Amino acid sequence: MIPRDVPKGFALFYTTFDIDGRLNEEKARKMMDFVRERFGVEAALHTCTQVHGVTVTRVQTAQSWSECDSCDALLSDERNVALGIKVADCLPVTMIDSAHSVVANIHSGWRGAASQITALTIDKLERETAFEAASATAWLGPSIRSCCFEVGEEVAIQFPQKFVERTKAKPHVDLVSFTAHVLESRGIQRVVDTGLCTRCEGSIFHSYRRDGKTGGRNLAVVAQ
Repeated sequence: MIPRDVPKGFALFYTTFDIDGRLNEEKARKMMDFVRERFGVEAALHTCTQVHGVTVTRVQTAQSWSECDSCDALLSDERNVALGIKVADCLPVTMIDSAHSVVANIHSGWRGAASQITALTIDKLERETAFEAASATAWLGPSIRSCCFEVGEEVAIQFPQKFVERTKAKPHVDLVSFTAHVLESRGIQRVVDTGLCTRCEGSIFHSYRRDGKTGGRNLAVVAQ
């Protein structure tokens, strides 16, 4: 699935095919072949072993696929780089500053969101690259939405109450609206929401809540 408003010279898409959360050289090469053939972008794919933390890793140009250890967000200001995030209900947050050739991809589940992983990624972008929020666009990919994200009180109290719905038997958290608020408060006014729920019946995307541990993973890939 390809969202709208992706600038020329960049690629952004969300996969629906089956992966078990692990990649290898063959799968990465097929992904990069697709990026080259569909978008005309030649790039080496970088992914990360995700741990629901807040570590942000800056990626340098490499000739082949690599996976960083124990991080949940990737950024780069170099060409010929693709960043891949694995999700199956968690929110993929992608930022592109096309004016300064900077990209970032974030794996934001409720733990990461509550710990401000999106704001921390912006901090690192502003500290280490030429990234400017005013010239950037953010995309919020397919993820579990408030309609399906039922949580316990121990999770709900970690978010501002305006992002918690309490009209049902248990609280429902709106991670998408919360993340959009964080982005906008940091100066990113162009936020594109795919509006797609991974958990809803009929969804073409993998969902951990719906399918359990045996379910697959979606990839969110951004490249330049």
